[in-house]
Amino acid sequence: MSETNLSKVVAIHSEMLESNPYCYFELAYTRTTEWMVWICSKQREIDPNRKVLLNGQGSTPEEACVDALNNFHQEQSND
Repeated sequence: MSETNLSKVVAIHSEMLESNPYCYFELAYTRTTEWMVWICSKQREIDPNRKVLLNGQGSTPEEACVDALNNFHQEQSND
């Protein structure tokens, strides 16, 4: 079975948890934005100045994850 983009995002989150146990993952849906996925350095309630490490948006969870992975890899190549 092939790996889904959602499982790829979860794998990235798992790797990030090794160095940051407070790393926060969320997949959410709203009518105005549709599906969104992001990984942040900490939860907003813990740290209002948290850093967004990965984020994406789309009409389905998979599309949001594709967008997030593309953004993440683009950021990685810019560093």
